[in-house]
Order: sequence, then C-alpha cells, then structure tokens
Amino acid sequence: MFFCGKGILAMSGRLWKAAFFSSLPVLMGYTTMGMAAGILLSRNGGILHAPMWGFITSATSISGTLQFILVEWSRNQTALLTVALLTFCLNIRYAMYGLSLLERFHGIGFWKKLYLICTLTDETYALEVENKYPHGESSLSYCLLVAAFDHLYWVVGVTTGALIGSALPFPTKGIDFAMTALFLVILTDQCREKNNRLPAAIGIVSALLARLLFPTEQMIIPTMCLMLATFLVFRRRLEPVTEEATL
Repeated sequence: MFFCGKGILAMSGRLWKAAFFSSLPVLMGYTTMGMAAGILLSRNGGILHAPMWGFITSATSISGTLQFILVEWSRNQTALLTVALLTFCLNIRYAMYGLSLLERFHGIGFWKKLYLICTLTDETYALEVENKYPHGESSLSYCLLVAAFDHLYWVVGVTTGALIGSALPFPTKGIDFAMTALFLVILTDQCREKNNRLPAAIGIVSALLARLLFPTEQMIIPTMCLMLATFLVFRRRLEPVTEEATL
C-alpha cells in the first residue's frame, strides 16, 4: 500500500474484488482488535498525540501482540534492548512462514517484495497460501492486494481506536484482555485436536516455569527461550505429531 501504490492501482477490478472478499474475515478481526489497541494506547500509554502515534506504529508494524504490549512499553519506558529481544522472539515465526513463499515470490520487484515481507501476518499468510486468485490473473498481484487490504484494516482500526480513546472518556478496564482472550480461544480450538496438545502443554509449562523463576514483567523472553529450547530438544519426537496435525 505505501511502497507500491501505483502498481496496485493498475490492477484489474476482478483482482481487487477477489482480494477484498477473501480479506473480509480479516477486516472484522483487525478493525475490532486494532480499535482496542488504539484505545489503550491513547488512555494508558502515557503519550501525547496518541492518534498520530497509533497511525505510525500500526502502519510500520502489523503485530497485534506488540501493539498491545506497546502500551506497557510506552508507560514504563522499557529499555530498547528488551523491546528488540521480545520483538524478535514473538515474530521469529514469520521467517518460517516466509520460507514457504520464497519460490512463489521469486523475481518480484524489490519494493513489492519488501512490502510483502513487512506486512506478513498469520492471517495474511493463510490467505496467501489459500491463494484464491481469479483465473488468468497474477497470483503475486493477488497476494499484494490481500496484504494491502489487511494492512489497511489494521491501520484504520488502531488509528480509529486512538481517536475514540482521546475524544471520549470511558473506563478501559477489560479492554487489555482482548488479545489474551483471542489467544485463549485459538488455544482451546487447537487443543480439541489430540495432536496439538503436546506443543500446547510445552508452552504452558514453559510459562509456569518462567513465572516461578522471573518477575511477571520479565517472564516473556525466558518463556519464549524455554519453548524454543524444548522444541529443539524434542524435535524428532514432535515432527511426526505436527505432520499428522497438518494432514
């Protein structure tokens, strides 16, 4: 959207329509979650001009988890090293996503490739893998449009939430639980499948151990490191389980 607007505008109406309808479920999720994050940023972030910062942060980083954590970072003036480490740990999975798309994105222009990398999220990745582009159209162009739509939804959601939070005084208690609730729903749905329970158990045990060994505000990075180390140690045992879960 921001890197390659001219190329996007030149795409056919069929491609625009297909990408838009594919992205509708993301529209519902990104705007609501984004508004919650924007409201918290404006009310609890302790910063001036929250709508402007809501726009800047959502436009340059499409990460729901980090957008919510940003409120705490801003209020507590968290050290940049902690911010960098946590961002790396939370977003390393996108590098794995990108490996499966390398062949498809081979030969695309630099700015378009950079935009696709910067806008890759769980939901966008799912739509790009599904790849429901119209017959006779370009798969790459379809993926670019899907990424642009999803990016736009997130920016609009966060910015609108920051504007609402700045203009309307109301209690924000419970809003910060929105992202946690979303992940609990996803975890519950995943655990309905027997093959997904072991990775979930590793995550839960890692979090409990980190909570016992570290203060609450410092437990996220150790939790991620424990999870990663456990997955690497038991990789051979976990691979058949995860392969069966994806069939």
